[in-house]
Amino acid sequence: MRHSAVLLVAAGLILAGCSTADSKDIRTSGIKADLRVTVKDHERRADVLATLRAGTLTYVKLGSGESITTAASGASVQLGVNKMLGVTNYSGRLDGDLTAGTEVTFDLQRDGDNESAPHSTVFLPERLQLIAPAVGTTASRSSSITVRIDSAPADQPTTVSWNGQCVQAGEIQLPSGVTIAQIPAGRIRQLAATASPGQRNTNSCTITLTAYRRTTGSLDPAFKEGSIVAEAQSSRNITSIS
Repeated sequence: MRHSAVLLVAAGLILAGCSTADSKDIRTSGIKADLRVTVKDHERRADVLATLRAGTLTYVKLGSGESITTAASGASVQLGVNKMLGVTNYSGRLDGDLTAGTEVTFDLQRDGDNESAPHSTVFLPERLQLIAPAVGTTASRSSSITVRIDSAPADQPTTVSWNGQCVQAGEIQLPSGVTIAQIPAGRIRQLAATASPGQRNTNSCTITLTAYRRTTGSLDPAFKEGSIVAEAQSSRNITSIS
């Protein structure tokens, strides 16, 4: 669901006229930083993402001599720049002993007399793995769906979300400590879509179920505003029918 939403938002930003500005023209105190760490299933690595903006539609591109680095458990990675659909951000992959409770640090280094922001931190949540329903399961929307999650005890609640071409996006939340739940019958709802010429409406499609939990960290005070979060997630595809 989040991947599709990101593409839609990015496309909307293009139409709205988003742009990229050189960092030399922007003080750190004028930057909004959105920083994210994602760990999937029981993989050792983590995907890290940093988005720097000066205003809603203006992205910041770091200049020569500037960098943003992520570090945890003795490992570090300097993030590389990405440009897609008018959006500029920085991403990388962090390896190491990335267990629950590990502190991850984002370090923005500026040049000249611009203030650096070296200490944005967040602690990783407990990892989880979605083990039911099985991959490829066919599930009727008129019946409940049992969701099972493999995880050590965690303080954070778990959210289970769904998204697909023939259904409305939605989610349920599991309290902390709960690893088995039901998506109630009728909770996943079919979209009232109109078929294209020469095509028929379909009552079935592949949907993606994603289980995730998040922690919120502390953003370096040199930034104007923003967020830093860590997310553990696990996804699988099933077939949804009426």
